Amino acid sequence: MSLPNVLRLITLIAAGLLLGLLFKGCDAKQPPMQPKTLIIGMDGVQLQHYEQLGGDTHLQKRLFYGKAYAGGINGRASEQATISGPGWMTLLTGVWANKHGVITNNESLRVDPEFPSLFKRLRDALPNAYLSSVVNWSPINTAFLLEDAQGNDVRESGLSDEQVTARTLDILDKTPADFTFIQLDEPDEAGHASGFGPAYQFALREADDRLGRLLDKVEERASKHPQEDWLVIVCTDHGRDYWGSGHGGVTEQEKTVFIASNKPLNEELTQPSIPGDNPGPNNLYGYVAQTSVTPTVLRHMGLDLLPEWKLDGTPLLGATGVRKARAIEGDAKLLWNSDSQETVTIYKNDQIVANVPAYLQQWTDPQGMRQASDYVLELDDTPVAVRTRPASKPFVLEESSY
Repeated sequence: MSLPNVLRLITLIAAGLLLGLLFKGCDAKQPPMQPKTLIIGMDGVQLQHYEQLGGDTHLQKRLFYGKAYAGGINGRASEQATISGPGWMTLLTGVWANKHGVITNNESLRVDPEFPSLFKRLRDALPNAYLSSVVNWSPINTAFLLEDAQGNDVRESGLSDEQVTARTLDILDKTPADFTFIQLDEPDEAGHASGFGPAYQFALREADDRLGRLLDKVEERASKHPQEDWLVIVCTDHGRDYWGSGHGGVTEQEKTVFIASNKPLNEELTQPSIPGDNPGPNNLYGYVAQTSVTPTVLRHMGLDLLPEWKLDGTPLLGATGVRKARAIEGDAKLLWNSDSQETVTIYKNDQIVANVPAYLQQWTDPQGMRQASDYVLELDDTPVAVRTRPASKPFVLEESSY
């Protein structure tokens, strides 16, 4: 190439670079991403038996998942029966039954308005959001959330699992579908009917097939609408007893559940953090708690997690804040797991009472814990709550209803 042509090429390149710098940042702005969430609830699924279906399940092939626990902490204020009413309400409110108030399957119970479900929180924050709840087991909609979710765009109950799936596919296909919760009940029904065995495994396979169809629809929609940011969560309300026919107690198997997602989740799901003072059976309490679903959804949907909500769960997206927050009332101590060099702000009954380096992992209330109180520990704009019971109150395990 001749020298004039070389000089001309250099000039053109320089001009191009200069224009690029001049117009950098002047591109048409991309529209903001639109968060969408689908929660797929599978009632009464024992994770161990689900995994026994093999590696070709949609759970194992297409989702990130981990073990979790239901039923609160045995012998502590958060303990609750491993049955459907308390389990589903904990998943949908982010607090244990000692706060949301649905302690049994009694259909006269309603969630405490102080601790509303995702439906009420999202409706208040996003008035135009399209909210749906489609369930097989009717009391979720017709009892516990009767008033709380009255603002839903869709609330349908008593459908078969196949009808729930078909209706959900229609919602995902034809509506904005901002937040959708569905509940499939047939695995639980199979367990109650015949315990673990071929019928239960068949019901799990059917549920997994339905999961696959729903994931396909979400992926199809995301492809057509690339501005939509989809979070899918799959979970269950409780495990099962040794035989698979019952549940409600405090055994490791009944308390073992799972949480799965189409998105990679943070270390609260992927890296168990064991509370040394009370690890639970086989370190179960080192895993994520059922209460984590609600704060995860709220954060994904663009809401700031507020201390005054007193949510018990650690979000699985973004910062975890402190992990495994807990109280030992007899010692008037709050404990948590963290190696952060930042400061934890501690609230007691909505008032700031202390600021403590997170790495200390404990704080003693100088006023004691003789009365029931609500504590909130906030780190990295991520609050997590603990409700205590009076230190002098003995714990009596009541018989759970199945």
